[in-house]
Amino acid sequence: MDQHEPDILSSLPLELLLYIISFLPFESARLTPLVSTQFRFVWSQALLVAHSHNGSTEDISHGVSRFINDFDEHDPSKNTRKLELHLDRSTFLSTILAPHNVMHMSFFFSGDSMKEESFSWRLDINDQIPRSVESSGFLVKTLCLDSVNSFTHEVVSSMVLDFSLLENLKICGCKGLTSLTIDSPTKLLHLSISGCSQLTYLDIRSCKLKTLNYQGFLPLIKIHEHFNLTDAILDVRRGPNYYNNALDIGPLLLIIKNSQSLTLCRWMYEELIKPSISSSWTSFQFYKLHELRWIENSMKEENNNFLISFLKLCPSIESLFITIDANTYSSKEEVSFTDNASKHTTELRNLKLVKLEGSKSNEEDKNQLIFALQKIVNIDQPLLVLSSLSSD
Repeated sequence: MDQHEPDILSSLPLELLLYIISFLPFESARLTPLVSTQFRFVWSQALLVAHSHNGSTEDISHGVSRFINDFDEHDPSKNTRKLELHLDRSTFLSTILAPHNVMHMSFFFSGDSMKEESFSWRLDINDQIPRSVESSGFLVKTLCLDSVNSFTHEVVSSMVLDFSLLENLKICGCKGLTSLTIDSPTKLLHLSISGCSQLTYLDIRSCKLKTLNYQGFLPLIKIHEHFNLTDAILDVRRGPNYYNNALDIGPLLLIIKNSQSLTLCRWMYEELIKPSISSSWTSFQFYKLHELRWIENSMKEENNNFLISFLKLCPSIESLFITIDANTYSSKEEVSFTDNASKHTTELRNLKLVKLEGSKSNEEDKNQLIFALQKIVNIDQPLLVLSSLSSD
């Protein structure tokens, strides 16, 4: 096309362009901003279904509920996917209905509203019989909540009660959140929590949970059912966030013991897990663990000893990923290492892959770790070691 030839599409009225886009599948429609600069604006307008100035949390509930219930992917007049509700000049909510039954709810604050007040939050996942799939409305299976605060958490809890098909819950950026209770007897399968820096207490009731992804300071964790996770991520490299170091690690161990994939920080094993299994959990092992992601602050010999000790509890381990992050929390107290795990597995018959990644590392320390690993693997099984570590 000649660069001086007029762009017929971009010259069409906005109303007509919106009407055309409304007939496209979402995955195709979202590519329209690549057509021209004009279509970037058209796409943003196509997403937006409402723009309201209300100061009540009830208006949030009514507005979002109406938006969800009126959605119809096959009706061009009802398949817009973005709702913006302005509570006041400094606070607004953005709700996006994404493909595959994913709903994003993000709260944005400015000025004095950025001052977070601490709050406790309870989320009950409705386990009643869901609506018929053929009924109208958007059926939420994955809910992503961002920056919920003390002013909005109750209305969010109220709305979640209507999400009877909810299986995947992601919570992030709730800076004022200090205590969180999640109750889902039969429905919730996947839970992710991150960026909640003040969280000191986490209470989970969900016997069907398959994956748990927690990133941040480690809070006190209370578990009511001994469910079995297949994938557990405990990225608590920032350290503990509970009082008087009174975390009862027993219930947490029962939850992660049958995981097939596990992310763990060395300090958790050193300070919490190892002392527990050394005394009353003498036969404890991670029998089903195939993949371990180990987070460490350095590869000095004492730290490596704790890793080797942990691996002896993992007879089925196949892949080991070690992340070196110099900013990872480490106890200021000197902990003398004793190898109480020697009575467990001394040869890892299935370990085939070790990958080192992250911060700078001394070459000698790295070689010592590799040598220590080779001592406990099956002598007939070659060990593949990959490294993307920075060097001094």
